[in-house]
Amino acid sequence: MTSLFGRLSSFYFWYFAFVGAFAPFFSLYLQRRDFSPIEIAVLLGISPTLRILVPFFWAWLADHWGQKHKLLCILALISPAIFAFMIAKGSFFSVAGVLIVWGLLWSGILPIAEALCVEALGEEMSVYGRVRVWGSIGFILVVVGGGYLFEWIDVLYLDWIICGLLICVLCAILMLPRDASEAFHSKESDKPVRLYTDERVIALLLCFFVMQFAHGAYNAFFSIFVVEQGHANSIVGWLWAIAVIAEIFIFLWMPRLFKRFSINDFFLFCFVIAAIRFFLVFIAYDSLLILVLAQIMHAITFGMFHVAGIAATNRLFAGEHRSRGQALYSSVGFGAGGASGTFASGFVWETWGGAATFGMSAVTALLGVGLMFWVRHRFDY
Repeated sequence: MTSLFGRLSSFYFWYFAFVGAFAPFFSLYLQRRDFSPIEIAVLLGISPTLRILVPFFWAWLADHWGQKHKLLCILALISPAIFAFMIAKGSFFSVAGVLIVWGLLWSGILPIAEALCVEALGEEMSVYGRVRVWGSIGFILVVVGGGYLFEWIDVLYLDWIICGLLICVLCAILMLPRDASEAFHSKESDKPVRLYTDERVIALLLCFFVMQFAHGAYNAFFSIFVVEQGHANSIVGWLWAIAVIAEIFIFLWMPRLFKRFSINDFFLFCFVIAAIRFFLVFIAYDSLLILVLAQIMHAITFGMFHVAGIAATNRLFAGEHRSRGQALYSSVGFGAGGASGTFASGFVWETWGGAATFGMSAVTALLGVGLMFWVRHRFDY
């Protein structure tokens, strides 16, 4: 288990180290290249849009082929080569083209890796949070380091840094455990259709969609928003890091919390905290203390919600459907929800300004609270 823990942790470390470079700083990189808020929203919306359907295709192929690890290696090998075209500093359409082709490959990596992780842990699934916490550590190191680095060098060098991190992700994927068993092919050809139309699945996916829509403004524009309040890039890095540091404690506590609360309880609590978090940013965005407090709440709105979502998905989708279940989580939540939230945020930002985008997020999270009271009787975990 020690060796397995190390290999799984290494993947999460480098994968989220990449996220620590991309998520906080890519919007600043695009702004530095003189793209407008609408253009930035479109470019940042490409990846979550592709995650609506593309991860499901890769997951279906992985389950059908029965070679998750081999497929992961292929996707991870091509990804940095495609992203390297970003270094040419082309036009809006050339950047969009690179992000589309790269996103087609990259969007399949995490759901398949999550399925491999769940499969490898088996009965030790309760330690998932302790494995995933290394992703948070990787994110923190890169986001804090990046904040100071971009005080010293131009943020336009971000594309080189991302290419290097993508190569590190490839090396970590090469060390992941191989598939535990051959793909199992069900004799009931219509079983997946019935499963995906199950009321419990629909209710779960609605929750995923609403929560990620609420995070659209945060994921796309938080860094730009903070800089526009007069803060340095190093402050941007620390604010993102604070969110993930708080997240680490939740990942470590979740095994104990699962013994006392249901997944329904987690989801309801997460939506309530999300509504409070984004409302605080909306009304007191000029206060650094409030921004810090709001970032600490990320531990709940992302960390707790994600672990509960992975657990719920794992219970509903088993066997040959495991990769597709994780892909569906990614597609509907980070894909459809994230893309819709990003595009809506770009429109609201352009029309009413930055603070209004977080007001929209607060209202969306509040709708999520109402959603939980409506769907909680449809599934109980």
